[in-house]
Amino acid sequence: MNSRNNNAIVCSRAVLVIAILAFNLFGMSIIGGLQTALAGDSDSSQEWVSVFNGKDLTSWDGDSRLWSVKDGVIRGQTTIANPAPGNTFLIWRGGKLRDFELKIKFRIQNGNSGIQYRSKEIDQWVVSGYQAEVENNPGKVGFLYHEAGRGWLVNVGDLMVIDEKGEKEVVGNVSDVDELIKAGYYKDKDWNEYHIIAQGNHLKHYLNGYQTMELIDNDRLTNPDDPKDRNGAAREGILALQIHAGDPMIVEFKDIRVRHLDEKYGDAQLVFNGKNLDEWTTNTGSGKGDKWVVGKASISPADPKMLVAKDGMGEMINLTPEHGASRDIYSKAKFGDCRIELQVMVPQGSNSGVYVMGEYEIQVLDSWGRQKMGGGDMGAVYGASPPRVNASKKPGEWQQYVIDFRAPKFDSSGQKTDKAKLLRVELNGQVLHEKLVMEKETPGGVAGKEAPTGPLMFQGNHGPVAYRNIIVKPLAK
Repeated sequence: MNSRNNNAIVCSRAVLVIAILAFNLFGMSIIGGLQTALAGDSDSSQEWVSVFNGKDLTSWDGDSRLWSVKDGVIRGQTTIANPAPGNTFLIWRGGKLRDFELKIKFRIQNGNSGIQYRSKEIDQWVVSGYQAEVENNPGKVGFLYHEAGRGWLVNVGDLMVIDEKGEKEVVGNVSDVDELIKAGYYKDKDWNEYHIIAQGNHLKHYLNGYQTMELIDNDRLTNPDDPKDRNGAAREGILALQIHAGDPMIVEFKDIRVRHLDEKYGDAQLVFNGKNLDEWTTNTGSGKGDKWVVGKASISPADPKMLVAKDGMGEMINLTPEHGASRDIYSKAKFGDCRIELQVMVPQGSNSGVYVMGEYEIQVLDSWGRQKMGGGDMGAVYGASPPRVNASKKPGEWQQYVIDFRAPKFDSSGQKTDKAKLLRVELNGQVLHEKLVMEKETPGGVAGKEAPTGPLMFQGNHGPVAYRNIIVKPLAK
């Protein structure tokens, strides 16, 4: 985004007229009617459905010696006299889950448990598949395990990619484990809530609102109907709750809700590999030099307006000392209709931008604490549409953008037949824009003109900034 002067006072009638004309020509020409409804582009995911009635185990199946309903909650309990013969599961018989969100509360007194999803039954009340860990162990509760399959998958705090050969690689972090524990992300021997999201090859865990892990699973797909085929990814399967073999234990579950998601995205693609910038290039005309590095970003202890990079991986960091000293950077890969998910960090007073297709800018700015948001603030469609709310976090904190976008369409002669659309823009879980029609590109892009596809660009010639966990998913046609 270009520099702004929010404190300018327009005293001259002539200047006011010019400002109004400029907005009409620039701002309104870009978006072509704010919040225009787009038929067929609304979120058509289904509503949340409760899968436990709070009274009995209707639709659930497990060893009745170990599973019951008490005081309105599902209770799994073993004793010395009544142990589990092995890991055993209470299985929801209401159907299989494919793309979905799950919210479930649990309380565990001791021992080990888990929440199975996209799993398969390999024997009576015995299950294999993805498992969200449940135990009284901060720093461990929240990780992803593959029960009776590939074993340990993703540690708390990690972003992992599993490739087509089944090789696992940690490519970044979604959170800092020590900071999670300090923040109290897990409540010891109390009720905690998991939020699990599974879309295609992309899995996320949240615990009490804190993200604990993320996985892009590109491993071969297992056969859901073959109980022996367990070492690979799964795109559908059953929901189940675990009692772990071993010492006597008690675990409880309640408020179990599922929301089925329409399959409107293709597989997630990691655009930044976390190791180097080989798949990115800088715009040589946008600044004096290239100040982008890979490492771990934090606010400079000497100057809150600057970032420093420590040794490490997973974050691309622009260490520009001043305006114009560094360059814009964009991906070699090009995209059309897509969802973009990424995290961004800005120091005090800094300025950057996310350019969808290299041409449509979503503003990145330190807007923390601002009461009135303008067209140059965090989350704005630059110069055109301010965000609905100020969803900004403090400087130095990681912030999450989710952007759904439809590219402009052109005929064989190159004439535009359909305009670009920002279907939805979220910042830190809050909706900033919906269904914005873009008449043309915003200023400062890679090519300065619209096209059917384009790269993802981050502005680097304005101020220090860091990006991580950059994921793109194609939108269904």
